[in-house]
Amino acid sequence: MSFRRVTLQDIQAVAPFSKTSTECFATGLWSQRKPSFLEKGSPCREACPVGNDMARAFHLASVGDYNGALSLILQENPFPGVCGRVCYHPCERACNRSGWDQPINIRGLERFLSDHGELQPPGNPRLRKKHLKVAVIGAGPCGLSAAYHLARLGYGVTVLETMPQPGGMLRYGIPGYRLPKTVLDREIEFIRETGVEILCATQAGRDISLEDLKKDFQALFLAVGAHRAVGLGMEGEGMAGVLKGIDFLRDLNMGREVQLGNRVVVVGGGNTALDCARSARRLGAPEVIVLYRKDREHMRALPEEVESAEREGVRILPLASPVRILADGKRISALECIRFEPGPLEHKGSPLPVPVPDSRFSLPLDTLILAVGQLPQSSFAGELGLEVDHLGVIQTSPLSTATNLTGVFAGGDGAGAKAFVAHAIAEGKKGALAIHCFLQGKEPELELETLRIGTGNAFSLQPLLEPDGPASDLKKVVGIKQINTLCFPKAPRQENPLAPNGGFQESTAGLAPAQIEAEAGRCFKCGTCTGCDLCYLLCPDISIVKSEAGYRIRAEHCKGCGQCEATCPRHVLEMGGGD
Repeated sequence: MSFRRVTLQDIQAVAPFSKTSTECFATGLWSQRKPSFLEKGSPCREACPVGNDMARAFHLASVGDYNGALSLILQENPFPGVCGRVCYHPCERACNRSGWDQPINIRGLERFLSDHGELQPPGNPRLRKKHLKVAVIGAGPCGLSAAYHLARLGYGVTVLETMPQPGGMLRYGIPGYRLPKTVLDREIEFIRETGVEILCATQAGRDISLEDLKKDFQALFLAVGAHRAVGLGMEGEGMAGVLKGIDFLRDLNMGREVQLGNRVVVVGGGNTALDCARSARRLGAPEVIVLYRKDREHMRALPEEVESAEREGVRILPLASPVRILADGKRISALECIRFEPGPLEHKGSPLPVPVPDSRFSLPLDTLILAVGQLPQSSFAGELGLEVDHLGVIQTSPLSTATNLTGVFAGGDGAGAKAFVAHAIAEGKKGALAIHCFLQGKEPELELETLRIGTGNAFSLQPLLEPDGPASDLKKVVGIKQINTLCFPKAPRQENPLAPNGGFQESTAGLAPAQIEAEAGRCFKCGTCTGCDLCYLLCPDISIVKSEAGYRIRAEHCKGCGQCEATCPRHVLEMGGGD
């Protein structure tokens, strides 16, 4: 037997090949397992009370389309500049990037887009104006959010506001160094441009009778807020030198003169307390102390606000609480306090403060500011016949914001919502959906479930306004394990720099364009197709077709190998079916 060496030329001579397309060979028909393109939700969007689609906003920003990114946010939130400054940003805590290096500066992008983009109402060409009118009581963030979304849904909306200008707590409760009034005015004017009528210095029940409201409007939304300051019930709280936190901030924001003296003690651990303390420093008080009965770690204020206060000279005194006001005649002179130590955990997970025996001490002071909470003004609710609890909070259905009166809805602080701006805006949006369902004969709970993002409380109204929009499943939220992190190098987070201005000028600056570019590059853009082409380039069967409209799968060529799903950086592609 003899053997002949096979050469490359021999192989080439017998190898089959085609000079034309091999598309006639439908070699993918053996597999039932096929990929599909489906955009999904992101953890930041699920965690955002308002439901901002920040993953896609970052994608649009990454290609320089700042107006498109801003318009996307405006679909859910009419206050991007406000939230870009004062939101407590739960989105950043949920960010997938925090499991890789550091969370994205989402709030920084929102502020940048508001400062540099054009505020134009999102277009809804299919929407028809409805000959139905809704009255909104209260022009704070909840009421204005409800009015904005109702106008987008096609209703005529009139907002009644008791104060001289709209904005509620945004205007009268937040100092200018955190939220410049020019930013607020710009976004309120944008809401007006959507067709919302705002009547200020107009009190429902006094300037417009309840009978006229019921006659002229088909639904009513109460967003009365919580503007009634509470105290600690100590003897002497009514004497000179004792102020309530929200009253102090309101006077300050209305330009009224406030005399504080040299030594100021603020009682409380929330953002209102920190706002009072930092404002007192700006008014010239050389010694400002914040007294809080729990430890510093469990203060309700944003950590960055606590750090800023300390940097500005405010002293934080945790685990201490007042027990008695000491007076010199009719004016406060000192505050007797007691120390605490952390005890067993409460139901909220923070240690219950336990008094330390024989630990009383006195703080000499000129002014005491009590920032320990606020309650709603319930007189109007009572006149309407609404059910309120012992604190004056309007009782509503948790999902629909409906009250015990047909056609009357309520939301925000006055209805027991969380005291954060983002939650107030979200409550207004939920109220708008509930009123829409009421006027259209739909079930709000069912409608809300179809619009929900992930498993949280956030939802999007956009599917109602764009029923033929791109295919997506917002209930599916992309987690860090579904992200192809090989596509993302680690990089430091871009922080908002401190502003050099003093006084009540804004204390932080916005991100620079180069910083936005860096953050947009860091963002995973979870669940959002960015047209990166990895699936198109790496498919072994060339079964993915690319066009201006995006990508599509040629199922007859796909063998179901799953290479595209494995390489997709953002889990937009997923395999379905089985062999």
